[in-house]
Amino acid sequence: MQNKNFGDKIYNKARYTKEKNIKDVLKDFLSYYHIDANLDEEDIIAAWKEVTGELIHKLTTKIYVQNNCLYVKVNSPALKQELLMVRTSIFEKIIEKLPNCSLKNIYIN
Repeated sequence: MQNKNFGDKIYNKARYTKEKNIKDVLKDFLSYYHIDANLDEEDIIAAWKEVTGELIHKLTTKIYVQNNCLYVKVNSPALKQELLMVRTSIFEKIIEKLPNCSLKNIYIN
């Protein structure tokens, strides 16, 4: 009967594992703790600002993501009507910038 040290077991296990780069390790960590959903929301909001521009972002009073939908509240009725007309093109541009995001729709109030 051979008495093996616990350190030998760890060494042998680590020896045969695959190496991962830090990007994959962080992605696995964030998805395990369901933090990646919050990061997607922040990316979508940042993409909205980049696609629509600084002026529309300033006129936006509230913006958030819920159930894979982007909700935007603006304080100008004229701007709301204009955004409703170009909503699909804005949606396509956001999807083009973030191909892995799970955005389904944009609602403008």
